[in-house]
Amino acid sequence: AKTVTGSFTAANKAYDATNTATILTRTITPADLVGSDDVTLTGGAAIFDNQNIGTNKPVTGTGFGLGGADAGNYTLGSIATTTADITARLLTVSATGVDRMYDGTTNATVTLADDRVAGDHLSASYTAASFADQNVGTNKPVNVSGITVTGSDSTNYTFNPTATTTANITAKTV
Repeated sequence: AKTVTGSFTAANKAYDATNTATILTRTITPADLVGSDDVTLTGGAAIFDNQNIGTNKPVTGTGFGLGGADAGNYTLGSIATTTADITARLLTVSATGVDRMYDGTTNATVTLADDRVAGDHLSASYTAASFADQNVGTNKPVNVSGITVTGSDSTNYTFNPTATTTANITAKTV
């Protein structure tokens, strides 16, 4: 059997906390084939070198085989590695307003939540939260600014720096 080499391409993807890659194309090096023999590269799986974002990240393929009418005349040699990108995932940081008693200020408190990939280590915080005015009311708009996200997996995300929510200001008892 004549030895042939193969190559593949992999799809770019958004961060998902895995190093799994999707194979787009599979190719046998044409110069390795005799005449117009029908031999194709089949199957296989691919993985990135790690799960983190980056451009032109190495992708390695395994488990490929040969198909086609003339595949029995060939054996598969090496498979070239390829590259692809893992882009940052959009993290949506949301806020929930905390009701409070009237104190003459627009200061507000919120709790933050997000839609991170399960298991990722992140911590969200904010620098300011304020009501539109200081008066008593229900479902009053609260604007949150200065949202930051830290933690060992934070570099794999982009996120919104502001959020809005509502909360109540209740009357102060005198």
